This record gives sequence, C-alpha cells and structure tokens, in this order.
Amino acid sequence: MSQPNLIVPTPAAIRLCADIRRYGQAGVETGSLLLTKLGDSTVSVVAVAGTTGIVRKYGLFIITMPAFDAIFTWAEGNELQVRAMVHSHAEGAFLSRTDREGGLRVKGFRSAVVPTFDNPPENPALWRWWTFTSDWTPTQAPRCDPTVTSTDSVVFDGDGVRAD
Repeated sequence: MSQPNLIVPTPAAIRLCADIRRYGQAGVETGSLLLTKLGDSTVSVVAVAGTTGIVRKYGLFIITMPAFDAIFTWAEGNELQVRAMVHSHAEGAFLSRTDREGGLRVKGFRSAVVPTFDNPPENPALWRWWTFTSDWTPTQAPRCDPTVTSTDSVVFDGDGVRAD
C-alpha cells in the first residue's frame, strides 16, 4: 500500500460523518468531497452533497455532471483542488463495481468508503481508502489531525455551491 499525502483534520471527519449518519439512518448512501488549498495536503473544505443532481438510494450514490461541474468550478475559483471522494455503504467498506467504474478515475485521486452508514466511525483510519493509478489501488488512510480546530464546509449540487 502506498503512503498518501493527505491530512484529514478531525473536524472534517466529524462533519462528514454527521452527514453520512443522517442519510444512513434514512437507509441511503451519501458522500462528500475533500478539498485542499493548491499545493497543500491538509483538507481545508468538506463539500457535502446537496440534493439537485444527487441520487441516493440503498446501495447507490451518484453525483451527476452538473453537480460535479459546480464544485470543480467553485474549487478552481477559490484556488482549491478536489483531492478525494468519500462515500458510505450500509455495512462493509469496499469498492463496488459501480464505484470502480463510475468514480473519478483521475491519476492520484483518492476514494474512501465509510462502513456502517447509520453509525459511521469518525476515524478515517477505520474507513477503506484507494488511490487511482491505472486502476484503484488500496492505500493507507490519511493521517487524522486533531490539532486543526476547524474546517470549512459547503454544500454542492446541480444548483451550485453554498455555505453549509
């Protein structure tokens, strides 16, 4: 497994898991994107999925192109880069065929799956992580940094990006 150069502040993991728990208790998957400042390895923004252009079902989470376009355009305008996608599963943390084929297949991009979506573990070391090379390769979890006391959070979807 390769060593990732991503650092997830504790508040980012807590915010992300609060969203996963809310949707997981309703019986559906959800997800978020982790953004860093250009050239930085510490997550500075958690972008949680909104509703327009977002599909959530049991066993399925889809971000449509208009929603991806909104967050990537916003990130570029704010000198940020989307570094990882994190989404939930009802039970185990694995990449499904849909995850492998439908995820962002960009070299160096990370994907994580958070298990037990109705009560997700807030420690990123308990999630499963992959990095895309020419395929999805298992990788170690990023370091979780408890010294960072706040992380920005936004909501994105096909209607744009807005404060959380």
